[in-house]
Amino acid sequence: MKHTIRPFVRTLLLSGTALLSLALPCAALAWDGFDTESGHLVEVDVDTVPMRGEMVDVYDCDTKETATLMVDAVKNNARTVEITVRESDTGRTRILVMEAR
Repeated sequence: MKHTIRPFVRTLLLSGTALLSLALPCAALAWDGFDTESGHLVEVDVDTVPMRGEMVDVYDCDTKETATLMVDAVKNNARTVEITVRESDTGRTRILVMEAR
C-alpha cells in the first residue's frame, strides 16, 4: 500500500511546482523603485534596463495610477539604476531610482 501512495504524492508535488513556476514569472516582471520627487514607490514594466528614447509604463503604488513615460537618460550605479523619464504631455522630468539589475 505505501508503494502506491508515494508515486501519487510525487505526481502532486511535481504538478504543484509546475503551476507555481508558471505563476511566478508574472509577478517577477515588475521592477521596483521610487520616484525621487514624490517619494512614492513605483513599478516599471520592462524585461531589461530601458534605453534612452524608449517608452516605459510606470505604476505609482501610492496613487494606483499608471503613466507611459519616455526615458531621457539611464545611469547605472553599484546598487541602483537611475532613470530620468519625461512626461510627454507636460514635458516634466522625473528621476526614478530602481533596484540594480
